[in-house]
Amino acid sequence: MTTEASPAPASPAAGSAPSAESGQRVRYDGQCHCGGVKFSVHATRRLTVTLCNCGICFMSGHQELMIPEERFELHQGQQYLKPYRFGNCIADHTFCSVCGIMPFYRPRSHPTGYFSVNARCLGLDAAESVEYVEFDGQNWEESIAAGKHVLTE
Repeated sequence: MTTEASPAPASPAAGSAPSAESGQRVRYDGQCHCGGVKFSVHATRRLTVTLCNCGICFMSGHQELMIPEERFELHQGQQYLKPYRFGNCIADHTFCSVCGIMPFYRPRSHPTGYFSVNARCLGLDAAESVEYVEFDGQNWEESIAAGKHVLTE
């Protein structure tokens, strides 16, 4: 299922308005709930956010914006990030040890070269559109094999 929606307002930090970058990409700033972990990503103004129904994404409310590693920057808070691995231990989930939010992690689908950023932790004011796509993470292997996982760009 694909739907178009206006970006939900997010206000992670005062003064975190996205700034224009070269080409079609803009900077989106993000943070965890307590503000201890701050980061930014560079993505287009037309975003694709994946809604996964696997246990951890569903329970935590993670909405995936898949970002190549070179377009992700952690500004502060490495000391607050704690790992959580389960199942086959490929995905490297990271949570803020202060507020418990998972602002980003290394996904099982792309354990190197990408970050799965929680779109709910980003200020998306610069987005022209946000397309939401569903991913059946409860049947992860079958969904990946069928090519159902989409990247942001």
